Amino acid sequence: MSSMCFEDVFCPQEQSSFSEDGNSHAYPLHYKTWFHLEKHIKEQYFNFQGKKSICLIDSGIDDYKDRGMKNTIRMCIDKDARSIVYQTCREKAEQLDFDFDLEEYQIREQFSLAYHHIDKNLDFYLNNWNKTSTTININISDLFFNPNRVVIQLEPHFGKCNWGKFWKLWNEFITANYKYYQAQHLVNRVKYALEADFNFEFTKNYSLHDQGYLIYWLERQYNIQEIPPYDYRHWFKNTQEVRDCLNSIHSQ
Repeated sequence: MSSMCFEDVFCPQEQSSFSEDGNSHAYPLHYKTWFHLEKHIKEQYFNFQGKKSICLIDSGIDDYKDRGMKNTIRMCIDKDARSIVYQTCREKAEQLDFDFDLEEYQIREQFSLAYHHIDKNLDFYLNNWNKTSTTININISDLFFNPNRVVIQLEPHFGKCNWGKFWKLWNEFITANYKYYQAQHLVNRVKYALEADFNFEFTKNYSLHDQGYLIYWLERQYNIQEIPPYDYRHWFKNTQEVRDCLNSIHSQ
């Protein structure tokens, strides 16, 4: 996005596409890869022709230290990005799948319990990668739900954004990464519906992970120890059923 859409950044390739799992690793790097423990040899692939170049610092999920390099843009795991990052890391980086030999309502419960467990483990990577005072901080969730804010943050550093290119690339990004942001998208829709007191049908085919994440969010948001998994083993059809569930539990 930075290379293709902002006028002050060197663009090695005008066209790009996302892989089946939504990554953009095929886009050409500005610099040759080196490893932190090896001697740093700065080798560039292009003549940047007076344009700005970008070096990706891929620290890994457990190395969230700010290395103090000037002009660092830090990708932050804000609260609305936790399900996105968790599912992405599990499936893309660790190449694991969410497959359990259990009944559907039990699988849904496993996802809810996993996020509750993560909340209690402060060293878990989803609880780190916070903003720092020495970096430009971009919320990962903004890439999905508030892209205008990302552009506003980057324009002072990268120059004017070509909005036509940006929206084309952003739509391709959203389409390719559809499954990874659906859990938080569901939470956003349900939260708004409950606060505004209107109803909508769950017409999309949300995965058991997405469903479990919503249960976890409801339990945290409304201070509920547990939404009984067997009692609510059949998935909600709409937000009115969610509202009825919350009212029933709070009335006990």
